[in-house]
Amino acid sequence: MPKLKLFHFINNSKLKSPRTSASKPHHESICLEDNWIASTRFLRYLQLFDKIFSHSPDLMDKCKDWNFSAEVIEVFGTRSKHSDSKRTLTRLLQVGDSKGRNRHIIVASLMLMLLYESADGCWAVVERVRERVFRCESAQKQAYVLVVQHGAHVYEFPSEVNKENISSKKLKGAFQHIPHLISEDAAAEGVPACQNQTPASQLIALESSASKKASYEKALAKVHFMVEDYLDSHKENAFKSAFQEPARYYFHLCGNNHHRDHVNVHGLNGFLCLVRGWFGCQLPIIPMVDDEDTFKGCADIWSGLSENAWAVFCDPMNFGKDFEGIKELKPSMLTSREHGHYHAGHAFIGRNAGDMERSARKKDPKYLQYADKFAFFFTKDFLVKRMFEVLNAEGKPEYVGFKGACSELYALFKHIYGLSEDTLLEYLYDEYIMNIDIDKAAFFLWWCGICNESHVNVAKFSCAAGMPKSEGSKSDNSSDNICPICFEEKDNIQLIPHWEAKGDVSGHRMCADCTKQYTKNECPFCNEVSIKESLLEVIKALIQDVKSKSAGGDPNDLAAVLESWQFFEMEYGHNPKVIYRVGALILQDKEFKNLLEDGVNTRAAWMRDAAGIFFRLYSLSVEGNLDVMPDEKILLQKCFDTIKESISSVESQGHYCGALYSQAMVPYICALQSGQSTAHLEVIVREVGELIVRYYKKNRRTWPQLKRDVPERIVSEYMDIVTVNVWGGKD
Repeated sequence: MPKLKLFHFINNSKLKSPRTSASKPHHESICLEDNWIASTRFLRYLQLFDKIFSHSPDLMDKCKDWNFSAEVIEVFGTRSKHSDSKRTLTRLLQVGDSKGRNRHIIVASLMLMLLYESADGCWAVVERVRERVFRCESAQKQAYVLVVQHGAHVYEFPSEVNKENISSKKLKGAFQHIPHLISEDAAAEGVPACQNQTPASQLIALESSASKKASYEKALAKVHFMVEDYLDSHKENAFKSAFQEPARYYFHLCGNNHHRDHVNVHGLNGFLCLVRGWFGCQLPIIPMVDDEDTFKGCADIWSGLSENAWAVFCDPMNFGKDFEGIKELKPSMLTSREHGHYHAGHAFIGRNAGDMERSARKKDPKYLQYADKFAFFFTKDFLVKRMFEVLNAEGKPEYVGFKGACSELYALFKHIYGLSEDTLLEYLYDEYIMNIDIDKAAFFLWWCGICNESHVNVAKFSCAAGMPKSEGSKSDNSSDNICPICFEEKDNIQLIPHWEAKGDVSGHRMCADCTKQYTKNECPFCNEVSIKESLLEVIKALIQDVKSKSAGGDPNDLAAVLESWQFFEMEYGHNPKVIYRVGALILQDKEFKNLLEDGVNTRAAWMRDAAGIFFRLYSLSVEGNLDVMPDEKILLQKCFDTIKESISSVESQGHYCGALYSQAMVPYICALQSGQSTAHLEVIVREVGELIVRYYKKNRRTWPQLKRDVPERIVSEYMDIVTVNVWGGKD
């Protein structure tokens, strides 16, 4: 059995910490796109260091050398003029990320600060590290995060360049190994490259003017950068208001000052893991999952506080505040001291923070109210107005230019959707520019790739899209020959076909030239599937693939069937309804059904070798996403059972076992990447994995080569992702 190919364009960083539909609370209230939930600037900074070291292996070698590291610390002490710099940074280097790892990233961060930070800035970093690095592991990890974030930040946005002021010859030579991965334009504008595909970026790609295209791209990247910065702060404030400060207040009322003062040292690890397990949400603070002191500050505190306490903490006026600064809090809000004694947290968390994460991933009911409270701060009504107005106020230096970037994008937005308002603020606010229309703001943010489509009435706004009028046009009919994409007069403008049109789509049109450039199989105005015929060709090809290759029985050919599906799901992962429709049409095909029935009746081996596509269809069926008949659901169940039974016939061929596990992992990872439900796919991965383990234990003495053969057909990168998300880690 062949080893499945690894597709490098899968975003592994996202997959390792997913937010899947199965990871959402029952009310589905978080209005952000998945990538904003599952990432933070710190994770992006770690990826930046990976790029730096991959471009310069010599730099990594130097940063791992203890003598070189000691010299960096010595020079940093001289520059910062901090009296305790050497002792503090030496200790940081010893503990690394609190586990003695990633020391080379610390050294590289210090080098970047030496190169790009002021002397006062270096002093401030040492002072903040000193407050943490001589304490427990959790505080040491915070020191590590602090240094890495600061080093990467000054690399992206240098305040000054100090290379000539550094006397150490060894360091001067090492600075030459630091690659310049941030373009001068991006650094000058304060904008990293925009990585995410959005409705706006799809239209920008069609812009015929190179200068306009570049301007739009820069504006969108700037908005994304500022939103990333805002959301890092918003996540931390939401964490404080939902968990940290209520916990500190609860222990304060219980008289447990020890736990109160350790909530932001140990207890936060548990709450961070709860959020990551339930939502796949990453915060700028990285939890220490094996912290066995998590109970010191983490317990079932919301079962000991009244609803009145929550009403105070969720008040927008108190968002992110320390409890000491909230005057509305009253001692009478304590309803039970049961969870406030020293060891009370053990029943709530288990052994450590990692146990909380595993339980939260399984949606343990005792964590539901905590998930609901955290999610409240990411609902459309709470988040959208606050985020837009904070950014638009440009109160932080990082937010300067938000208005201009939005104004730049609004010009395109206005033309595409036929709006009459001249400015974005006129579009979003009432006539007095006092009250924002949250639905309109969410629509604009969806178009920019920030809000999730499920929380925006795209059809309501996009069906109002008309043809933009050319300047000086005298009648509405004159706009019929203006393409709403390129804004040029053409005689070959056609209505974009829609699989299932919603509302009036008469304005959703495109000229032939734009159609050639636009490669997406969906309407750029409303994101509805636009070309049903091409999808039908995909279905026919896939069915024919299964039919012809099952007859040949070549495992290599059959594995390629799953690769075809993998490509298809990657293309339409952002639009799951396409996957559901195609899956149903495949299963309803008479030839395909006959093929499956024959495979089940004959216990055909080819079903095992093409198992991945059956696993995917079966999971969609179980979760109710396929519009199929009961007998078709039963047929998929029989296929699944047949595939499991086939393991017993492989005898000494461990490669088949490894390949089958990979076949189970691929559909799981495809769904995981696109934020779809993975609930039943996790069940399938577990069932297949446990089946293979039982088979191995039963036959390892008879066929000792199984230990070697099984892993040879497992894609290690997929294995790492599944081990973390399905099995809860290597433990």
